Amino acid sequence: MLALLSAYDREAFGETGLRSYDLGVVARAGSLFLGLVDGEIAACCQFMRMMDEPESAWVVGFWVRPQFQGRGLGRAFLRELLGLLGESGIRGVRLTVDPANRRARRLYAEFGFRELERIEDFYGPGEHRIVLAWDEG
Repeated sequence: MLALLSAYDREAFGETGLRSYDLGVVARAGSLFLGLVDGEIAACCQFMRMMDEPESAWVVGFWVRPQFQGRGLGRAFLRELLGLLGESGIRGVRLTVDPANRRARRLYAEFGFRELERIEDFYGPGEHRIVLAWDEG
């Protein structure tokens, strides 16, 4: 299962996608959620709780497979995830997004995520990211 999720993660994020052993750590030390459509993996989100802010979590990855995009699945999945995190005592969420990924940025903005900072070369040369934050409120 981890190898399959790794392949989907790399489909979504290219070389920066998580490897199966990264996903294994996230599954054991954080949270790994799947969005299923008719029993098929359509979406995934991985969270890690922040050590210095135990009421906050960091999104390691959030994706919807291409053949399932454009159906509102990402929106429904994110709504469900934020609710589940709230039930677990998480009051804040941080994540990074590619500045060019307008679709994802719009989705996060709909849920009240705000820009904290832009980091050049976050994942290496040319892999810039915007750090977004959401706080329950």
